[in-house]
Amino acid sequence: MEVALAATVLACTLVGMIGVVESGAQMLDLSRKQTMAAQILHGEIDQLRLQSWSVVAGEPMSVGISGTPPSFNFYSSTQVGYSGSAGMLTTPGNGYPAGPTTLTSSNDPSFALFVANYPKASSIFTLTRTVACIQPAQANNNPTAYASTPLLLQVTFTITWTGITGRTYTRTSTTLVGQNGLSLAYQKS
Repeated sequence: MEVALAATVLACTLVGMIGVVESGAQMLDLSRKQTMAAQILHGEIDQLRLQSWSVVAGEPMSVGISGTPPSFNFYSSTQVGYSGSAGMLTTPGNGYPAGPTTLTSSNDPSFALFVANYPKASSIFTLTRTVACIQPAQANNNPTAYASTPLLLQVTFTITWTGITGRTYTRTSTTLVGQNGLSLAYQKS
């Protein structure tokens, strides 16, 4: 009877320890991926800080006949893109498309550098960027031109991943960009 009781106590202890180890692994996975997601988001904001206004808003079209201010035009409905290797990237000035754009290591220099150092990131994380013209308020259904010259754009980066438990997590970072530089950045979980 004493041996059976001792074996039962030992079995319960082992089951509890396995649960603790499993819970610890889940927390470690979440913590690691949250840290990487934050690094990717901060990298995107930093990359945005380095871009010229023509890269973010697009090249201005010629001034109209009546002398109206120039509108900004996107050359395509796709991501800005870049040329060169992951270490030496250049971005053409054709503007960030409005609406959600999925960023990958083949069309975004900041994400490409992260993937070069951590190749599994491209299969773990889904990164999107959304651009909206805040001032003057206008809709830009890319690839049409802005109706008037943008003064302030809101750029939102959203990163999504699935943890080892199967639960989906999302982190968002938003910044306001004006012609004279970055105005504000904040992160929302």
